[in-house]
Amino acid sequence: MDSLSNNIFSYYRAHFSELSFDKQLHFSSRLKLWTDDPFAAEMLETLRPQATANENPKQVLGDVYQTMLDTPLSGLENAGAIRAPYFAKYPNLRAINALLFRATFLQTVFGIDARHEVYEIVSEAELRSLATELLEDTGALTALSTYAVNFLYLYSRNFAHDDTLFDPKIFIETVARGYDFSDYSHIQLYNYLSTHCVLGETLFYARPLPEKYAVTYMQMMQELGKVLNDHYDEINLDNKFEYLVCCKIVGLESPLAAKIEAEAEKSISPDGTFLIDTHNKHPQTTKTNLELSEHRNVLYIMAHRAFTA
Repeated sequence: MDSLSNNIFSYYRAHFSELSFDKQLHFSSRLKLWTDDPFAAEMLETLRPQATANENPKQVLGDVYQTMLDTPLSGLENAGAIRAPYFAKYPNLRAINALLFRATFLQTVFGIDARHEVYEIVSEAELRSLATELLEDTGALTALSTYAVNFLYLYSRNFAHDDTLFDPKIFIETVARGYDFSDYSHIQLYNYLSTHCVLGETLFYARPLPEKYAVTYMQMMQELGKVLNDHYDEINLDNKFEYLVCCKIVGLESPLAAKIEAEAEKSISPDGTFLIDTHNKHPQTTKTNLELSEHRNVLYIMAHRAFTA
């Protein structure tokens, strides 16, 4: 219900200073892009000096890229064993992903075009080569899911400006057929693959879906909805909310919306007005405080507001 999402939004506004910089930036950037929220816009101005290193994108991007190169794989969640061989095959993918993400948000949130600085770190030829290789590697697309999809969309749509590099139908007709839904890890990977195709096409809430692919993305969410319905009790609340956000983007009235809403209403934290994840077979029991619940709650707020990009 909208009143619960409004109450959660009010609670996060009231406790915003208790969040880390990264969570403040995530929360406010998503709501600014999603619905041009005035509170989010005000907070982003406050965060701008740190987020842009005082308008020095080269420093920001260099730090992001190096930090991810130095981050071990051992801490990765979600299907780590399935993904490990492909992370070894594409050792720079995580760092390149982080680089393109940060450059895209510098552009869409703060109006800073940092593509030149990106190419000083990773050449355009290297990015094109990685995209070509991934698109020919169905096993990698299936296993890496979010990581591969995010890179392909950010590169093709925002850097190469080439929306013909791939047709998103490949993710329905080829990649998604490689999942075994008797395996929870495969359900997760399929969920991430499908939702991040939609999010990637919007450059993460910065633009509407292009009309020529609208039917494909509608089909993608319809098929994902059937899988979520069949395995509902196995899916965590974050994944369910991200699905609802994508339904908003494609214009689908989800038949699961009422069921997910009923679960949300039972999931209010005893420590404050925010949602925790408890009513499924794979709850996120390590993410129950205000800080670590931010991702879940901003998705819930977004799912109750119109997408106005």
